[in-house]
Amino acid sequence: MCRRCFKLLLLCIFSFIFLLLFFANKHQDSFTCKWPPERPVSIPFKGTFDLTICVRSNGEVSKQPPPKYSLTKLFRIPETEKKEPVTFDDLVNLPAEMWKKARYPEIYWTYPQDVPLKSIVKRIKKGETVDHMPNYNFPIGVLKSSKLICSGNKEHDLIIVVKSAVLGWQARESFRTFMRIETQRHPDFKVGCVFSVGLPREKGGRLFNRDGHRFILKGSAGDLMEANVGKNEQVISNLSREIEQYDDILLGNYEDTYFNLTWRTVTNLRWISAFCDKKRHHNFMLIDDDHRVNLSMVIDFLKNTPQSEKRRSIFGYIVTTEEAGRDPTKKWFISRRELPWNKVHPFPNGFSQFIGADVVDDLAIASAYTKYNYFPEDLYLGIMALKLDISLRNETS
Repeated sequence: MCRRCFKLLLLCIFSFIFLLLFFANKHQDSFTCKWPPERPVSIPFKGTFDLTICVRSNGEVSKQPPPKYSLTKLFRIPETEKKEPVTFDDLVNLPAEMWKKARYPEIYWTYPQDVPLKSIVKRIKKGETVDHMPNYNFPIGVLKSSKLICSGNKEHDLIIVVKSAVLGWQARESFRTFMRIETQRHPDFKVGCVFSVGLPREKGGRLFNRDGHRFILKGSAGDLMEANVGKNEQVISNLSREIEQYDDILLGNYEDTYFNLTWRTVTNLRWISAFCDKKRHHNFMLIDDDHRVNLSMVIDFLKNTPQSEKRRSIFGYIVTTEEAGRDPTKKWFISRRELPWNKVHPFPNGFSQFIGADVVDDLAIASAYTKYNYFPEDLYLGIMALKLDISLRNETS
């Protein structure tokens, strides 16, 4: 009798442990598979911080065909000219005359991925399943992150992410020198500054293929790339010494070229979202390394702008009347396959932006649902802001 009781007791214990582990795993799945991660230490790390957005399907998601659109919804044409519905990829084949009749902003919403983005973002932030899986959730990795910025319990009044070419040693040193002077002038205003760079290009130098067009990157950027062909080990060695000396480098796992700037922007958004506590860090700035930050003007801007507006908007020099550049000999060339319409949507010019703390996570998630390759990074920010209904506020100072 005692032996039977003992066996029954063991069975109950094992059953209890099994159920405990089962529900713990279920809870962990729903708790951890959301964005942003609870803490930086929970970010997957195998030599690289994996900033791929964690998204769970509701189990009913199947391969969905691209949306089709009625031409009369996208263009000012009479119903008598109504033709077969088209996909985004079909738009490139429309005659040039057709684009004079395009409906704006309706046409912008066709930019892939055309899904209910705002509701998807809300669900992912809660750790809930979604009906649409992302098409552009490419592996985004960070090889090195600063231990001084967005790490531990340190707080800053402003986090600056400086967009810098991996070969831009002098530009970074000049920016550091300038910021030392600025921060000395404002000792009570705590500024954290990191330089966002990628990996050196392995081959090709200054020569690129832009949607079938041969392009040569001119100027100092092209000169540096050409001069460092075949010197990747030396470049990485120099970068490692720079990291050891300053600990202010955010090193992304992507090829660092002018035409990968959107990869840098996505990496920046994911890093801020995953590593920076938005309750303790309210203000985030992206800036090119050939521009400078006037802290007096920044402090005035922050004081004079309502907190809710600061946290929910993107500030910068907002471009509202831009034509897509179609000259393949220019570095700002945009092919019709990338952007078929002529009038570009509003966007914050690329040299500098303030991004509100309450929209950083939304943008980071949206990047997994927004097509990018050579697409200019400022236009990319603009299309995500449009689909997320984020205000673009002009700030020329």
